Amino acid sequence: MRRISRPLRAAALALLPALVLGTALSAAPWPVRADRIGLTSQKLTVWFADGAVCRAAMQVEGGQGMFTDCPHPARFDVRIQRQSFLAPVFGDLVAPLATVTVISADGRTQEFLTPESRMPGWKRD
Repeated sequence: MRRISRPLRAAALALLPALVLGTALSAAPWPVRADRIGLTSQKLTVWFADGAVCRAAMQVEGGQGMFTDCPHPARFDVRIQRQSFLAPVFGDLVAPLATVTVISADGRTQEFLTPESRMPGWKRD
């Protein structure tokens, strides 16, 4: 059986703590990302990638704040450009034209446009 040379063994032992530390750091949980949103004139709903759903009350002109009963410490900023011209007829069935920003606990942001047809790459099934 062939023996490992001393310099090679020393290099392997020196790299072992770095490998263990790197593995431990990469296993740390990242904040869950928002998957999709729903916006009406009264409520903002955010569905997260892990299945959690968070809701916040909304004013007609938009708003910002934190989700209260949410497992994720996320904030939101809703900027409504205008209500849909169909809103007087269909009410909350049509979303206002808005930009919704979801901000995670680590400061990363995700931007969504409503209605969904304004989002890049959107296709109706």
